[in-house]
Amino acid sequence: MSSVVEAYCTKCKLVLDHTVVTMQGDKPRRVKCNTCDGEHNYRAEKPVPKSAAKKEPAAKKEKAPRKAPAKKARQTWEEIMQEAADKPHKKYSMSGSFAEGDWIEHATFGRGCVQAFMPPNKITVRFADSTRLLVCNHS
Repeated sequence: MSSVVEAYCTKCKLVLDHTVVTMQGDKPRRVKCNTCDGEHNYRAEKPVPKSAAKKEPAAKKEKAPRKAPAKKARQTWEEIMQEAADKPHKKYSMSGSFAEGDWIEHATFGRGCVQAFMPPNKITVRFADSTRLLVCNHS
């Protein structure tokens, strides 16, 4: 046995000289690296990485044209605000009590309308930019 062949070393990650350890027919089966002394199955060439294998690119999905729901919601919000201009606004505080339909003035988010009460102590409030969940003291 002990003939020398070039093989890919799995430890060194290079094609190097190896000593044949076992043969299968007329081909080497197991080899020993002359550089690192690692023993492994014979590999004639460096294996092709999976990422380098040719793949067909995935078909691009057509995206539906983006609608402008925010703009429509903004228009709706502005209409609501015009109707509610004469209604009283309560100043929001976590210890305050609020009911559905109440208008509140929040220090950060601005004016909003209470949409729903969520037991035990939360309210859903619709502001100009989004709907938010706030804590309150519901009596």
